Amino acid sequence: MSNQSPLSPSSYNLPPSIDVDETLTYGFSSLTLHNNNPDLQNYSPQAFDYEHNGAGFNGFNGNQGFMMNGLNDNFRVYNGVNGVYNNGFYSGVSNTSPFMVDPHFLDHGYMYEYQYPSHGYNGASSSSCTSGFNFDKMDYLLYKQGLSSCYNHDLYNAGGFDLGNGFRNNKDLSRVSSKMKKDQFFSLMSLKEMKEVIYDLAKDQNGCRILQAKFENPTKDEIEFVLGEVIDSIADLMKDQFGNYIIQKLVSVCNEDQKTLMVYELTKPPVEIIHVCMNPFGTRAIQKLLESLRSRNQIMMVIGALCRAAARLANDPNGHHVLLYCLLHFDNDLNQLIIDDIADNCFKVATNRYGCCVLQACVEHSRGETRNRLVSEIMAHAMHIAEDPYGNYVLQHMVGLKSPELTGLLVRELQGNFASLARNKFASNVVEKCLAEAGQDISAKIIRELVASRNSQSLLVDPYANFVIQIALRVSKGFTYECLLDLIRRNAASMQTNLYGKKILERIEKRKMV
Repeated sequence: MSNQSPLSPSSYNLPPSIDVDETLTYGFSSLTLHNNNPDLQNYSPQAFDYEHNGAGFNGFNGNQGFMMNGLNDNFRVYNGVNGVYNNGFYSGVSNTSPFMVDPHFLDHGYMYEYQYPSHGYNGASSSSCTSGFNFDKMDYLLYKQGLSSCYNHDLYNAGGFDLGNGFRNNKDLSRVSSKMKKDQFFSLMSLKEMKEVIYDLAKDQNGCRILQAKFENPTKDEIEFVLGEVIDSIADLMKDQFGNYIIQKLVSVCNEDQKTLMVYELTKPPVEIIHVCMNPFGTRAIQKLLESLRSRNQIMMVIGALCRAAARLANDPNGHHVLLYCLLHFDNDLNQLIIDDIADNCFKVATNRYGCCVLQACVEHSRGETRNRLVSEIMAHAMHIAEDPYGNYVLQHMVGLKSPELTGLLVRELQGNFASLARNKFASNVVEKCLAEAGQDISAKIIRELVASRNSQSLLVDPYANFVIQIALRVSKGFTYECLLDLIRRNAASMQTNLYGKKILERIEKRKMV
């Protein structure tokens, strides 16, 4: 390993404008010396000939080039021959190319700190100065691609650009990077000229609009190019408030192989797509992707990832929309893995505000053994589900499907508990649904149980059970109706002084009139 000092002249990759063999006298004669702060130490980093024609970069308050406003601004190059140093890092020899410092240096400044130390910026150490390197890839692209052409007088007078006096005077190049100027530049660039900043543009409000506009009628090459730029960050962009629109746009124009690649990137760690589904922006992008899937293999890749956390997604305010889409649009055999995980967590899903909707869809769209297993799990928790603010909707939905098999299973499971369920705020809705839609035989069985129950008279004046009795009066016939009417007659006196009892008596009077 060489013992050569990293600061030795021979280690620098100097531009042709510098003669390392010049005489000492000539070298001193070309220096500009300052003694503003004797404690300042200044070290010159090597120029970046391979990309910036030997451009150096300016200090914090140099007379030309980029003006630093604190440590969080970007370093840009200095346009001068003899370096001017004022309270800053370095102002060195360079050519007249107004580009930024090499991005590798800016992104990884800490790696070069030993080589280019700086001290004395108001007492700041080199590490604090290094923190000033905040590299903006979009700024870099603008300067690299087109900023030098802005010196052309004709461009100043063109309608598309108004760079302002600040730029013409070369006093504040940072103004050129303002949002308006960026938008003007990017609007005139082709997609391929935006290489390496597609991701950054997609996450910017105006940048996103520019990309969408350029993506209205993309060529195959442009689709391939943009996909290549975003594929490694597809999950992150889907979760972004602006980036998700670019992915949705991309999905709509990709071919089957490209969509398969997108699905693969999202599902190779299943947690990626799960997190996207649970994001308010990601859930839209995923549903857009699902809409475009035609291959069974693509769908199975998605389902295989979602089933790892189907119950968690079902209970999520954003994730449940993705599961509902799958259940409504994909075949039962494809959704089996999702339904199996829902069944394993049936009670937790049934009693959740969002999960109850997913469970209803599972019951409605499942078939065969998949449905049988799911229904068995629901029946095992039927009493508790009926009394839950959200779970009761699951049981009502089962009855509403008008499947004699499902309704019969539910009534058998709840049998012997209809009186207590009728008094419950939420379960009373399930009893009413059974009476109204389960058919004459089942409703008669439920009414006879209510009439024969202990303290049946309390049902007539209960805030919730009175609605059950009113439905029973409406659907009952013959002997069943007479049994119910007899119970009411025996308790008519107490019912007349009760708000809920009066409603039942009014119902009887209306039926007599009819």
